[in-house]
Amino acid sequence: MNFMLRIALQLLAFFFLFVFMQMITAVTVQFFWPQGLTDENGLSSSQIYILVLYAVLFLLTLLLIGWYLWKPVYFIIVWIRSLARGQYDIPIHWDEIHTRKSGTLKIPYAIYKELFEHLQMLANTLQKNEKKLQELEQTKQEWIRGIAHDLKTPLTFISGYSTMLINTEYQWSETEQKKFLSVIQQKAAHLQELVQDLNETIHGQIPLKAEVVDIVELVRRTVADVSSAPWATGRQFMMDSDPDQIQGSCDPKLLTRAIRNLLVNAVVHNPEGTRIAVRISQLHDRTTEIQIEDDGIGFSETLVKSDEALPSSERSGLGLSIAKQLIEAHGGDLIVTSKPNEGTSLSIRLPLTQS
Repeated sequence: MNFMLRIALQLLAFFFLFVFMQMITAVTVQFFWPQGLTDENGLSSSQIYILVLYAVLFLLTLLLIGWYLWKPVYFIIVWIRSLARGQYDIPIHWDEIHTRKSGTLKIPYAIYKELFEHLQMLANTLQKNEKKLQELEQTKQEWIRGIAHDLKTPLTFISGYSTMLINTEYQWSETEQKKFLSVIQQKAAHLQELVQDLNETIHGQIPLKAEVVDIVELVRRTVADVSSAPWATGRQFMMDSDPDQIQGSCDPKLLTRAIRNLLVNAVVHNPEGTRIAVRISQLHDRTTEIQIEDDGIGFSETLVKSDEALPSSERSGLGLSIAKQLIEAHGGDLIVTSKPNEGTSLSIRLPLTQS
């Protein structure tokens, strides 16, 4: 039934109720005081009593109408005030305004049925929007935290090679100096790229700039980059690929960041003498698999979720978390198998193969 029609019918019902009460009052007065209404010498005390009675009945009727119509309005005002404060849950007394058997609104509140329905829709919409904003903010924070973590790698290169250059105990040849300066320049460019990534607008997911690349060559360059770092001395790297080339569509910068994070973890969290093997293969479902295995100290797989409040020797969780986030942005998956003192096996599976 239309909202305005229900209001009109309710007001009409109150009007007839008021008229009915006045008629009963008039009949009662006529029956008990038949002379009270026909006194020609002015208003008698009985007539004044009758007028006061009519006035009281009129006020009582107005109060009844006001209470009947205002009670649900007050409930709605309190609900709207809660929505304005960011409280989107169902009101506390929600069950009290519904019948127990059918669950429908009680008579005073049923007049505003459409208004209650629209307020519920508004509350649900606001709650969904709030959840989306929280997810967006979380994604932004993870994106910034990941870049801040990745800034450490090129800074370590720059610090290491610059320290070697200014060390007076060694006399570096001109060729070696040019090599060191070239690495520093490359890592400075990498720093600039990461800083630019901080300005990327995140709309709920990591922005991908996909292009077709040779996955094997991308991994090979990343392995060579990490293995040549001064702090990677004493680790043995091995790489194998079958086939020799695998063309795939990906964001080369982000995929390189993911693989570099995993390789850096394998280096900095394991002692010298650790063997790190990288194998690339193409599975039967045309999925590209990149395996990174080491025979190092291993770690607890729960560190993948968080690395906060851990000593520096155990802070492998954030690098893994960043890599997992970047890999999943490509539609892939990162499978981690590791136990303390038994080494670590990481399997990256990406649906990147092109026909």
